[in-house]
Amino acid sequence: MSPILRRRMWLTVLALPLAGLMFLAGQAGIASLYYFQAAFALDHWQQQSPVADDYQQAATAISQAAALQPGNPHYLLMQAKINEWGWHRGYLNTEALAGNEALYQQAIALRPDWPVAYADYGYFLGHTQFRLTDAWTQMTLARQHGAYLPQVQQKFLSLSFQYWPYWSAGQKAEIFKYLQQTLFGHLSGQAVALVRQFKLQRQSCLYLRRRAATEPQWPQVERQLCTETSPAP
Repeated sequence: MSPILRRRMWLTVLALPLAGLMFLAGQAGIASLYYFQAAFALDHWQQQSPVADDYQQAATAISQAAALQPGNPHYLLMQAKINEWGWHRGYLNTEALAGNEALYQQAIALRPDWPVAYADYGYFLGHTQFRLTDAWTQMTLARQHGAYLPQVQQKFLSLSFQYWPYWSAGQKAEIFKYLQQTLFGHLSGQAVALVRQFKLQRQSCLYLRRRAATEPQWPQVERQLCTETSPAP
């Protein structure tokens, strides 16, 4: 074999894995574009609910991203959240939404220390299926992995306050303890807003006056949350 032919053979051998890597990189890049299209839509929906066409475009984009990169937990989680928006708006039926649980479980299996995934999964179980025991389990895992993340705080307190009458005395004590931690942290504004949204100022202030009145931040929290409640007897 001539040196020229041998060199060409080696170049061909080296080019094959390089081409494979370039193909995979190209797939990852395209999937990322689809994902950010869906993520941008989801962020926009926080201010304005989607019409059917907007929802379908986002749903198609995240489905394509997940198909290109099926092992990406971020894409699976985004697909589940897009599905929930579709269900809330009536664009997706309950039977189709049932597949969301598998998406959450796959995302968590791929990234088991991800607090946001546990929080979103717990909220899904409670809010769409009224499986409060299972929801509490997932929310507990979310707080164990990332108690001070704003996404965890928002989902845990929203679910806790929305279904307040259904929790046990022990669970309510745990909710109040977490509320106390967040009220005196850097996310206090969001916690105050959620207490007001679900009209739990009186219960919250009765607890906080007994447990947190010595905290240096208490006067500010009291002004924000307890001005309309009478002191505990």
